[in-house]
Amino acid sequence: MTDATRPQGLAAWMALSFLGGVAVMNGEIAAGRLLAPHLGTSTTTWAMLIGTVLGSLALGNLLGGWLSARGAASRWIVRLMLASSLLFAALPRVVPWVLSSSLAHFRTGNAFSLGLLAAITALALALPMGSLGALPPLVMHAAGNAGDAEATGKLGRLAGRLSALGTLGSLVGTFGAGLVLLPWLGTRATFDVAAVLLAVSAAVFAFRARARREAIVGAAASTLTVALAFAPLSTPAPAHGRLLWAGESRHNHIAVVERGGERQIRVNDGFAVQSFARLDGELPVRDVWAYYAMAPSYGTRPVPERVLLLGLGGGTSAEVFRRLYPAAAVVGVELDAAVVEAGRTWLGFALPGVEVRIDDARPFLLAEAERAPGKQDVIVLDAFQFPYVPFQLATVEFFAAARRCLAPGGVLMVNAGRHGEERGVVHALARTMAQVFPHVQAADPPGKSNTILVATEHAPAEAVGMAGLSVSAQTGAVLRDLAGRHAPMRPAAWPAGTPVLTDDHAPVEWLTDRIIWRAL
Repeated sequence: MTDATRPQGLAAWMALSFLGGVAVMNGEIAAGRLLAPHLGTSTTTWAMLIGTVLGSLALGNLLGGWLSARGAASRWIVRLMLASSLLFAALPRVVPWVLSSSLAHFRTGNAFSLGLLAAITALALALPMGSLGALPPLVMHAAGNAGDAEATGKLGRLAGRLSALGTLGSLVGTFGAGLVLLPWLGTRATFDVAAVLLAVSAAVFAFRARARREAIVGAAASTLTVALAFAPLSTPAPAHGRLLWAGESRHNHIAVVERGGERQIRVNDGFAVQSFARLDGELPVRDVWAYYAMAPSYGTRPVPERVLLLGLGGGTSAEVFRRLYPAAAVVGVELDAAVVEAGRTWLGFALPGVEVRIDDARPFLLAEAERAPGKQDVIVLDAFQFPYVPFQLATVEFFAAARRCLAPGGVLMVNAGRHGEERGVVHALARTMAQVFPHVQAADPPGKSNTILVATEHAPAEAVGMAGLSVSAQTGAVLRDLAGRHAPMRPAAWPAGTPVLTDDHAPVEWLTDRIIWRAL
């Protein structure tokens, strides 16, 4: 194909500029969801993703300018569109395997795998983005030649029109992927839509330019991408048990596995157990859930009347309170309805009598503090996405709202993440809670990943304890057994220099990243 055989007029080049913008932002938004199950959705992850995309586009711009000087801009446009199409189709089929394998080796102490993960992931994203980044200079070159004899005097106007259409395409790609494709079709299909769109457009473009060879290649690529879109997707086998079911919601990748006499829900990278049920039907109390069961004993009321669970998950904590404290009114707040449904379907938690609210924890708590202040006897916060803490659930302002919701003698219990003795996040949360509550205590459940923080207005000595709870003999026996097997609460402490987290400044992701680097 030569420029002499290019499509005539500016309409085709304007359409290509628009299409390039659509594909870039479709790919970037979908890439965020592709990485989230393995690397989370922290500011760090998004900064790395956006930086990779912008760097790739910049290098692509240089490549496109160099190719335009070699002539045959139309031919390179078709080739780059086809390359981007095939790379987009490959991303959701290759990257999850690479990430799962690399993270598995990293968790066994192989630090090299983390660097390899970063390099391969960046390259996998950079290749299609770089190919798309090369399109604007080539389109500008071809569109300038497609104008009239005075086109060179109107390059500024032409560049503005092409740039505006590219930006408009970026908006369509952003909102189309974020609001339509990802919620309705999922991550793989979002990439596939972009891949098919690019391949079909390349074939049509080449056919219109009477470039038979490129048109045939484009048609073949279109057929391949459509076939891949309908082919079953193989996913990496879970490393934590026998997979029973896996699916993708608007917020998470969800897997249900059986392991060690339990049925577990694991979200995203699957490292942490999000919810679980015992196969023998016994009460699901261990680790952090054991402390949730003991939470009322740290308050001053002998019978908890209202319990608020921020981060219901699959329903394990609600099941614990429902069975141990049947008189309590339990409300569970969960952002992801699919996780709640997985708990009902696979863990068997029907949760009769529990009010389930599908909502974001922060807005819900703020509304509750205004609507019904001073009502909750126990608030449990377990809404963190391992290993990161959503900053808006870790600030002075958030804990102040929680305090307004608590009844006199109430208890706020927070599940905080750590790695062994690396407690940067735990210390920051404890110090922040201490800005709001006079008393903050801490205890480590078994394992290396969690610390439980308890905040109260009353002194620990004023708590009713196990003996002061008005519960059934069976519940009392369970609680005494749990207390005997788990570490008692101690006053929380933190080193000098520990930050206080606020809505304006909450570097919890930086603190988490520092823990990860120290663990290396």
